[in-house]
Amino acid sequence: MKEWIANIFRQPDEQRFPIVWPPEQRAIYDWLAQWSEETGVLPDAAQTLPDEFSPQEDEETLRWAPGALDGAFGHHVARGDNEEQATQVMQAISRVLRRSSSKNMQALYQLAKQDTPLNFIDDLLKMMSASQAIDARRLRALMVFLATQAPDRQVVKLAMALLAFFPYQQSVDLLQTLGSHDEFTLYAVVAMRTILPPGEFTLAWLALAKRTTGWGRIQLIERLPDALDRTVRQWLLREGYNNDVMVEYTAWHCAEYGRLHDALEGEVDAELLKGAAEILLGMISGEPGPGINKYTFAVQACERYLGHILPGSTADLLHYKVAGEIGRLVDDEEFADEAERQRLTALCEQIRILPEWPALIEAGLHDDDAVIFHTALQLCREQGGDPWPAIYQRYREKSESVLWYQLMQTDNPDFIAQVIALAESELDLATLSCGPQKSQGRGPLYQQHSALSFVLQDLNRFPGQGWTLIRTGLKSPMTFSRHKALNALEAWPQALLPAEAVAILAEAKSREPEEEVQARLAQLLEQLVEKH
Repeated sequence: MKEWIANIFRQPDEQRFPIVWPPEQRAIYDWLAQWSEETGVLPDAAQTLPDEFSPQEDEETLRWAPGALDGAFGHHVARGDNEEQATQVMQAISRVLRRSSSKNMQALYQLAKQDTPLNFIDDLLKMMSASQAIDARRLRALMVFLATQAPDRQVVKLAMALLAFFPYQQSVDLLQTLGSHDEFTLYAVVAMRTILPPGEFTLAWLALAKRTTGWGRIQLIERLPDALDRTVRQWLLREGYNNDVMVEYTAWHCAEYGRLHDALEGEVDAELLKGAAEILLGMISGEPGPGINKYTFAVQACERYLGHILPGSTADLLHYKVAGEIGRLVDDEEFADEAERQRLTALCEQIRILPEWPALIEAGLHDDDAVIFHTALQLCREQGGDPWPAIYQRYREKSESVLWYQLMQTDNPDFIAQVIALAESELDLATLSCGPQKSQGRGPLYQQHSALSFVLQDLNRFPGQGWTLIRTGLKSPMTFSRHKALNALEAWPQALLPAEAVAILAEAKSREPEEEVQARLAQLLEQLVEKH
């Protein structure tokens, strides 16, 4: 079918189609074309597409990261039979090709705009391939028109998918420009694999992979070229595995197809060793990726990796962490045979007792780098220490909102008292207690609501502490905060409850919009009245 279409014409067909969207809306292609000559990752300014939500929209509206909706759909949602939807789109395209009236174009545009093409694209491509009634010249012109002029992402994706029928440099150029944004990478790589010969596809694939860091990179790693040369394999192990979503998605592919075990056989540099460490960690973590038990050469890779760490030539806490994870992994009898497990266990033990680690962990607790700091937190706790003073000091110096969770990860009630005092002084409790709503906590105040939630969720371990915060949580517009406030309060002995507690709970019950929370409030009130 592809050859049949391609043989019909050799030059782009100049044809016009009506614009059925507001003229002030900017074409997505026009937006991304500003960076088409660059080879690196798109700048932050390019990430927000012209069809992004307007400021007037509800601040609670869920905003997906670029490519996340299609990525999550492809990984975690089973595709059903969408032949009916594909038929509707096919018929709408056919009507436009026969007569490109505003009415026909509007019908197609609205149909394409409303949903991700992943729902129906496979069926549509089959229908298109089987049809002999399609005017290929008109179809190509229409898809180029939509790919370059449409201001709505789902329409652009549909056009990109159908460009796979047209093996021209123009198609490749359009796909490369659009595919540099994570929202469109999936459609670009699938279409280019169809259009390009294997060698050219590998070059185009690598160029695109270097321009993406989020879901787009994941989609590319999961759709590797059939033949990988050393350049691509080394890139997978040094850079390609890394992404802004989860290394677990890409770790196995990079290890298996990047030949991690071979790369670790000889001398290695710090960059490769770091890549190996993070890939192994990602595979050991497992889901959502295949996991290390699916990696053909897992034992060899682990043993060779540990062999490079053993001389103590690296001062990176990451390697101490990986040695610990491998040590726990070998407890699984299914991972390796007895002799292999003994060798790996011995290597891990030798690495874990190297004398430099305690000082490196202590230094890591005061390192500006967030990754090093959080690695040091984990390792400090594994050794039985409590890194709370370092966390508190870091918050005082940097006010990093992510630290509220870590501040509560202590068993020391005196430390918790300091966290409560910190929250009472740092958070706008009056605003946070504006009254219960059916809110899930997005919007401009999300960080403050999140901070309160992190404190509340661990207060059940410290009955009698944090009443002011619990009271704030009961009046929070965020449903999760009200649940966590109740979790904390349910752990309190009645003797510790302040005099106003019953009245506060009764008021909260009378105003509560969520049935589940209201039922919990009623039950707690009933228990308090019975005990009174």
